[in-house]
Parts: sequence; C-alpha cells; structure tokens
Amino acid sequence: MYLEALAAIDRDGLEHVYTESLWDCEERARWAAITSAPDGPEALERIAVLRDDPMETPEVRAAARARPGADATVSS
Repeated sequence: MYLEALAAIDRDGLEHVYTESLWDCEERARWAAITSAPDGPEALERIAVLRDDPMETPEVRAAARARPGADATVSS
C-alpha cells in the first residue's frame, strides 16, 4: 500500500497525508490513517464519523473506537 511505502521511506511529514487518507476510498488506507493521523481536530472529528458510520467496515469502525480521542463529538 502507498501509505506503508511512504512510511517505510520516511515517516516525517506524513501527518497531512494520513489526515487526508481518512477520506480514502480504500478500507486499508482509512485504517492506517486512523492509527497514524495526528490528534488535530479535523482528524479526530473524521475518526468519530468513521466510528459511527453504519456503512463503514467493521475493521475500520473498531480501529476508530480504539483510537484515543475517538470519543470526540462531531460538530454540526
């Protein structure tokens, strides 16, 4: 996977890439992003959305539930 390759080369500076990957169409990219995205408000809000999305895969929802800060409330 692309994110894994980038991280293997150099993890520095990937915060933005991981945050953007929270919206990726690939389940594996969203899962990696949940576990690696920074704790910024945008990322935590998106992780909370993924956690509560009934259309999301069980693996992604479980990763989002396990992420510290995943109890953040979603703003309207």
